[in-house]
Order: sequence, then C-alpha cells, then structure tokens
Amino acid sequence: MLYRKFTAIALTLVVAVLSGCRNHSSRLRIGVTPGPAEEILASIAPELARDGVELQIVPFTDYVQPNLALAGKDLDANLYQNIPFLSQFNRDHSTNFVPVAKVYVPLMGIYPGRTKSLAGLHDGAQVSLPNDPVNQSRALYLLQTAGLISLRKGLGNQATLADVIYGPHPLKLVELDASQLPRSRQDVDLAVINANFALDAGLNPNRDAVLHESLDSVYVNVLVTNSSQQSDPRIVKLGESLRSTTAKSFIAGHYNGAIVPAT
Repeated sequence: MLYRKFTAIALTLVVAVLSGCRNHSSRLRIGVTPGPAEEILASIAPELARDGVELQIVPFTDYVQPNLALAGKDLDANLYQNIPFLSQFNRDHSTNFVPVAKVYVPLMGIYPGRTKSLAGLHDGAQVSLPNDPVNQSRALYLLQTAGLISLRKGLGNQATLADVIYGPHPLKLVELDASQLPRSRQDVDLAVINANFALDAGLNPNRDAVLHESLDSVYVNVLVTNSSQQSDPRIVKLGESLRSTTAKSFIAGHYNGAIVPAT
C-alpha cells in the first residue's frame, strides 16, 4: 500500500537526518499519533535540518499520552489535536498549552460496517464513535448531519450522549477509544472514525465513507507547545515550515482529499 510504503521511507529519512546531526541542542522532540502528522513532519525534516533544527518524531497510539508527555517536558511540542480538544484538555488538566500553527484538517467520516449504507440501517443498529469528549461531540454532529440523530440546540461543540434525541429508528451508540474504531467495523453497523486512524487502516473518507465532514471543518489540527516554549526559535521555525508551500503541497498531493491543508 502506497500509504504504508511512504511511512516507512519517511521515517527512515528522519532517522538518517537525526543520525547525521551533532548539535543536540537543536533537537526537537515532537509527539504524534499514527499517520499524517508523522508523515508531514518527515516531509519537512530535511529542510529544517539544513536550517539547524533536527526533529525526533515520537509516536503515540492514543489522544492523551502526547499531551501528558508535553506537560512532563518529555516533548517539546506535539501535532495531532484540534483547538476544541486542546481547550478541553487545558481545562481538565490545568495545563497551559498553546497552538503555534494551524496545519491540516483530517476529515472525520462515517464508515460502513455490517450495514453498507445509511438507508440500510435498522432499529437498534449499532454505531461506534470516539469516547473522548471533543471527538465524540464531533461525531455526534456528523451523525446529525447524516439525519440519524438530532441534538439539543445551543450546545456549541459540547454535545454528549445525553444530548441525543433519537428519531423513529433509534440507534445504539457504542463508545470506544478512537484507535479501536477501524477494527470495530466488523462488530457494528457503522463506525465514525477520525481520518488518521482511518488512513492507518487503509480507509479514505472520500472513497470509503458513507458521509464525511465538509472541507470547512473547524477541527483543524495544530502544532502545540507549552506556553513557556512558544517563543523558542526552533518551535517558531517548525511552525513556519508546517505552514510552508512545501508542507501544503505535500498534504494536498498525498492524501486524496482525506487530509487538507489548513487555510
């Protein structure tokens, strides 16, 4: 698969860049979740290395550990979360993380499982969705767009399962860790999956989803660091590189519209 081949090549390139650098004070440890974030960072690593900034990409498999590692100063920054998620995490954990640069929008999609279309759903059909508050709210709004549920008015981006109003054909909503959603499809009728985990499972929202978010989604992923590090020249340079023509061209050319550059 092209996606996996590129991942292997890109990460090998990063290792090579890191091995050739001697100035360890220029190293940045960046936390990511699997998929686009690590690939986008790998695509700009050579350019940053020429400017004296080396990247060490540290992968995580969930949405909590990259922020805990950042809070513990085990990372200099991370790239995987959107601003609503960041704001919620700051409130819940009394952290002071700040967004440095808007980078890309990963389109969340509704994917078929045992049922292959929205029209084929039956009463009591099971739909899996993320269990973290921000992505769950995002998933609920997408299910509302699909006409499968309704939500109470005036919720902003804070919808929960308690806010769901079921229509004449009620669903059973199954909460799972976001990383488990792709493989949950064999056990549910539909699954609402974030783009990075979908791509890692060989899925693309433009090709495989029965419905996906619009391109103007507010859930843009951002480079994040501690407020005490936001003026670090290395972090500033990384943010600029992630917004560069090089990075935007890479995003536009490698994901077939599943991931789109931030405006």
